[in-house]
Amino acid sequence: MTPTGTTTDAGRRAPAVAALVLLALGALVLLAAAVTALLPGTALFGTEVSKRLVVVDGPRLVLLGIVVTAAAWWLRRSRLLARALTTTVAVVATVATLVLTGAVGAVVTATLAAGGSVDPWRALTLAGPPDGSAPDARAVYSTTPQGQDLHLAITRPRDTARPAPVFVWVHGGGWATGSELDRAADLRRLADAGFLAVSVEYTLAAPGRPTWDVAGPQVACALARVAEHAAEQGGDPRRIVLGGDSAGGQLATSVGYRAASGSQPSACPSPVPVPVPRAIATLYPAVDLDDTYRAGQGAQEFAVGYTGGTPDQVPERYRAVEGIDALTRAAPPTLAVVPARDHLVPPGGATRFVEAARAAGVDAEQVDIPFADHAFDTGPDGSLGHQAASTVLAQWVREQAVR
Repeated sequence: MTPTGTTTDAGRRAPAVAALVLLALGALVLLAAAVTALLPGTALFGTEVSKRLVVVDGPRLVLLGIVVTAAAWWLRRSRLLARALTTTVAVVATVATLVLTGAVGAVVTATLAAGGSVDPWRALTLAGPPDGSAPDARAVYSTTPQGQDLHLAITRPRDTARPAPVFVWVHGGGWATGSELDRAADLRRLADAGFLAVSVEYTLAAPGRPTWDVAGPQVACALARVAEHAAEQGGDPRRIVLGGDSAGGQLATSVGYRAASGSQPSACPSPVPVPVPRAIATLYPAVDLDDTYRAGQGAQEFAVGYTGGTPDQVPERYRAVEGIDALTRAAPPTLAVVPARDHLVPPGGATRFVEAARAAGVDAEQVDIPFADHAFDTGPDGSLGHQAASTVLAQWVREQAVR
């Protein structure tokens, strides 16, 4: 006959064992995430997931860590299992959670320090964009010699009682992909905040068709068209801020700086000259294309497609698309939001560019986002990375527009 106490202990121990197994699995996931956060080259979750681990999944991993840690320490107190096992699980979960909390906290701190904001609930739930994010109009601003219509995606401000500042966006995509519709939700938010928001389409590079001397003049043409017709859409042509991400950041910077130096050609005739932007706001801009080609992981195909050759083969083309070649004291104030772990467009190029701009007397600012890789903001709309980039950019743009 089995003693009653033994049967009772066995009945209680079985659920405890199952709980410990689940907690151990959770602790292992947290440990792998913590190692990946500290050593991104390990890529324990695969390359793409590892890149977004902190800026997308980080807040939810921290929440998971809190739950696993609390449960593991509670289970340790129950004395139903070997204390060494429960202690090990509890300690691993605690340390991993602290590491992940530190990484997420670093991103939040950098965001707040740069004037941005973070909504914890959106970061946890990854809430999608608001309804009605599509632009209000998509107008043709020019037609290429090959017959391609180029469009402006226009999102109008809600308050049209007085002329609104204008924000013009140039999309990224390695000069070969992307669309003027890519950031419709972000532009809608800017419009709701009082801007006339406009996104620019330009000719994309294709095999055998580099666009290093085409895309920039098209963006300049779009700027002139925006200035010419801004008042009709509720905008103030005297307060244009130009922005872009990655390849679009290169185009925005190059065109804006050359407009300021009087050396930017336009792809179309216009009664309005190419305006000098009041400011230039960029995300991970490819402003040093030579460095991007030589040091960027996977950037060579984009750089060659855009310029038609390597830096050694066509050095003059690389210089022609880098804003630093047109750097003068008259260049507009410039913001570069730079992910600290950018593998595609290494952050060193942007840092050197900002330093050169400052040395020339330009009001240039760099905001570094820790634990972030290239395109860290293009995940879910409410993700930590998206909030960091969009709110920092929006706050800086608002400040520049009212100066």
